Amino acid sequence: MESTTEPMEHRTVPTAPTPVSTVPTEQPTPIEYIRSPRAETYLTQDGTREWIPYCVEDKKPREGMVFKTLEKAIEFYKEYAVICGFDVRSATVYKNSKGIIQKYYLCSREGILESEGNYDEKGKRRRKRNSKRVGCKARIIWNLINEDGEYKVTKFFEPHNHCLASPTSMPYLRSSRKMTMVHKNFVNNNTRMNIGPTKSFRLFKENVGSYDNVGATMKDFMNFHRDLKEHIKGDDAKMLIENFIRKRDVFNGFYFDYALDEHDHVSHLFWADATSRKNYSLFGEMISFDCTYDSNTYSMVLAPFTGVDHHKSCITFGVGLLSKEDAQSFEWLFRTFLNAMGNCEPRYLITDQDPAMKVAINEVFVNTRHRLCLWHIMKKVPEKVGPELKQDEDFLKLLNECVWDMEQESEEFEATWNSLMVQYNLVENGWFQHMFSIREHWIPCYFRDLRLGGILRTTSRSESENSFFNNFTNPHVTLVEFYMRFESAMDAQRHKQDKLNTESIHSVPQFITPLPLEKHAAEVYTRKMFYMFQDEVYKACFRCGIRSIRMEENIEIAQVMDHSRQKTSKVTFNSGNLMTSCSCKLFERLGILCKHAICVLNARQVTKIPEYYILDRWTKEATKRPIFDMHGNFLEECRKMNTTTKMLGEVWSEIFNCVGLAEGNEENLQQFLDNLRDFSKNLVEKGKCVPMTKTQEMELFVGPSASSNLNIQNPIPSKNKGKRHRIVGEKEAAIEQSQKPKRKCKACGAYDYHDSRNCPNKTTT
Repeated sequence: MESTTEPMEHRTVPTAPTPVSTVPTEQPTPIEYIRSPRAETYLTQDGTREWIPYCVEDKKPREGMVFKTLEKAIEFYKEYAVICGFDVRSATVYKNSKGIIQKYYLCSREGILESEGNYDEKGKRRRKRNSKRVGCKARIIWNLINEDGEYKVTKFFEPHNHCLASPTSMPYLRSSRKMTMVHKNFVNNNTRMNIGPTKSFRLFKENVGSYDNVGATMKDFMNFHRDLKEHIKGDDAKMLIENFIRKRDVFNGFYFDYALDEHDHVSHLFWADATSRKNYSLFGEMISFDCTYDSNTYSMVLAPFTGVDHHKSCITFGVGLLSKEDAQSFEWLFRTFLNAMGNCEPRYLITDQDPAMKVAINEVFVNTRHRLCLWHIMKKVPEKVGPELKQDEDFLKLLNECVWDMEQESEEFEATWNSLMVQYNLVENGWFQHMFSIREHWIPCYFRDLRLGGILRTTSRSESENSFFNNFTNPHVTLVEFYMRFESAMDAQRHKQDKLNTESIHSVPQFITPLPLEKHAAEVYTRKMFYMFQDEVYKACFRCGIRSIRMEENIEIAQVMDHSRQKTSKVTFNSGNLMTSCSCKLFERLGILCKHAICVLNARQVTKIPEYYILDRWTKEATKRPIFDMHGNFLEECRKMNTTTKMLGEVWSEIFNCVGLAEGNEENLQQFLDNLRDFSKNLVEKGKCVPMTKTQEMELFVGPSASSNLNIQNPIPSKNKGKRHRIVGEKEAAIEQSQKPKRKCKACGAYDYHDSRNCPNKTTT
């Protein structure tokens, strides 16, 4: 016979003390018999007090009771414990070749915890902790009675030597707490929105009305969140790659790639789903690229490729994770991005002045125009001009006007720039000389002749997108958790696009003029682009006028005066094919007609925008065009909900709807509750609800455990320039120090950046 035990004292069951009276035969004294809300209290012959809990007879175990299985016997005793107000725990078990032949269950307060002293063997003070062990003898014993697996109660000791839990204490009993699938799903869904277990517990309390109705404690929520991370921990990268492989098998349009270092640790990672790849084919003329930090526990750099959709909203074409920010890493990422997009290069790629990015871009992109972020460059001006000039508001205003003007010609910019350099003695300034030498990479006027060259002038789109992603991530998430949160972020981004699509198609904007051109624009453009066009229409009607018109070879050349800016623009118009061009180049820069061209079209009574000047990327139907990749895969949305998930959402919707209808009537609520309990009981009795193991539950939330033969190790924590605890250079440290307020040192009495602890004049004794 084989046996497994907990403590040795569980092997023998001590004889219960004989109470004075289990059922009082005469009126007891107040000391002998005390009636409490949950139990009756007796004094035994040896003077100790015992509590016998109240319980209805059909819920109370009795010696001789027979159960079909041991599991049902244990469940019956646990239910009895919950009713009476105490916790139980598993204890001694005896086994043989047939299985378990005897099983003990005890009150959780059985036994005595021996004192270990305040200090351990190393002299370190022990953490203070409470003990619930008081030597309670309440227990139950089952024995196997036949080959059918039936068990009989052979011993049931009912009295406790401690008071039982009151109704207000019941929620804190372990037997009364259980993290159900509702709790776990709630915690897991909240983590996708960067809501931790503590706040999830408070939110759940608000949903159910009170802490008593939660059914679990805050610690239970935190423990489940910890268990999720522990399940992922060692196989984080491998689980993510296997998840990508399964997703690619289901959705042919999903693309991913990764790279390992010499020790098989993940160093580079990129992915883009079918929707992102389709969006790139529609809106990928220009890309804003920038990196963000503190998005995962390995400090890998998050590098999203961001564009502008037909609502002028940010849209993500793909995302990478890099362990290093060197030229090799960026080169791998850019090549992988091009492979995902069918080797179709964007027209423009805008970044900051990162030298590693510049090297990689020149190496990978052949036909792409690299553009530098204007905002990042202008941000450096104050530190490049010295302390006096950076306080000169006139200089900063003139420089900004010179740099940011999109309508000036390149010759005008160069003349204004040189004039400023001479006026403020900056001709010999090395930084300004260098920036002028690369002016074609960052000054807007050098992009005015390029198609859609004015949509992006800074990396603000990337900054906005990085901030958007930071709402879903934090520096402590694993790669698996990061991808789950990234998908939630993509759902939010695409939900916003769907909402804007609906508003554009199923609503009518307010018109400010009676012009047919304005009404036609409302029919074809998205709402955002319509309002931009409407602004040009308003200016054409109320701020512009035609000063003169002349003919050259059947081409009308009009001089249109902008009265608000006192500036004249040259507009050419072909009445045969309605081709129009303007010297302000707004259509070339942004893709919509300018106020000067609209003024001429209106004068020639053109009622519709010429088809040539309606770019598909700005229209309501921009996303309706079918797109295929190089392998013939139809790049359609891969976020369609499966039947089970959709049905689950409908179930929850119906439950909440029923609760809302019945909450004003207690009888209806009780009937609804009874129906749910009957349905739950019916599922259990029919065996349709098979309990899941802990591993199966974890896999339900974060995906299957790593099972393939892939030799993939988790990334090594990185130390990039954006890492919080990076090494700070002397110059940066000096700048940070100078920004701190001075304080008085008690040692030397001077106002400085030190105090009495690190005073340079402090003498040591």
